[in-house]
Amino acid sequence: MKKRNIIAIIMISIGVALIITALAIVYSFDPLTHNNPIDEPLTNFFYNNRNKIFGGIMYLISYLGQAIVYIGILLLLYYLYDKKKAYRAMTFVVTSSVINFSTKAVFNLERPEASLQYGNNPEETMFSPADEITTGLPSGHTQNSSTFWGSLMIFIKRWWMIVIGSIIAFFIGFSRIALRVHWFTDVIMGLGIALVILAIYLLIKDPVENFIDSRTLFVKILLCIAMCIAFAIPIIFLNYNRVVNDYEIISESLKLITLFTTVSMSYALEGKLVNFQTDIDKWWKYLVRILIGAAFFAAFYFGLSLLFDLVINNVAWIGIELTLDLIRYAILGPVVILLAPWAMMKLQV
Repeated sequence: MKKRNIIAIIMISIGVALIITALAIVYSFDPLTHNNPIDEPLTNFFYNNRNKIFGGIMYLISYLGQAIVYIGILLLLYYLYDKKKAYRAMTFVVTSSVINFSTKAVFNLERPEASLQYGNNPEETMFSPADEITTGLPSGHTQNSSTFWGSLMIFIKRWWMIVIGSIIAFFIGFSRIALRVHWFTDVIMGLGIALVILAIYLLIKDPVENFIDSRTLFVKILLCIAMCIAFAIPIIFLNYNRVVNDYEIISESLKLITLFTTVSMSYALEGKLVNFQTDIDKWWKYLVRILIGAAFFAAFYFGLSLLFDLVINNVAWIGIELTLDLIRYAILGPVVILLAPWAMMKLQV
């Protein structure tokens, strides 16, 4: 048996064990209150020992699990290191996010009550985190960060990547408990799902990638559309009228799916239209590429947001904001995958 398959089996075993453990702890007691021997005492411990400096540090670490951070890192990888590995890592993040939102909707279990959470205690709060719109089980920050950094460990087979990725993923999960925005069981279940996702990739990597690489451009575009539909269906049907903040959750998910779909289509077209190369022969070209990528991203992400805000303020249609947001995210895909790399190639940087 291949070493990769052995590792995958071990990861699945650990992941399934963590998922079963989390569910056993939650459902052996009252799942609505999490009044079990681990969740409630651990949350109360961090609440009773809250500290402004510690809370601020945990908040900053937790912020590393935000989607905007993943996007920034992935763009750096795409422009400076390896575009194929960067795209694969994005596939991991989006797949994990869809699974996480869907799983949250299935269990629909609450987080710790708001009065316990960081951000609602003036003597502790150094920052004011955004309101959490989703339910608790499993932790999205933990699952998505573990999946993201785990994918980078798989693609960048270096000891320092394993060390950095493991430390960041661990502390992001820990920060969610320390900030009392997730129960302990939310976090270990998120980690378990991430391990299963990574392990399944290791098992199906070669046949799936060979199949996709051998398809024509037209078939690849159709696969992108099919993937968009496959991702959107569970998000809509599992959340609509079933969870609190269903509209916000569906909106945020559809924007991510839209971005991923147009990125995937652009990536399929990129070889024929741009043929972007990541080989860089001078150190200053790294800086120029970062500046160009940041400029294009900011111009279309923030620029279109300001422009569309003017439209929203003058149009009395309840769906206009989501529609324009989807358009903005759809445009962003070809901008970062086609337009920005084209500019870099033309400038020979």
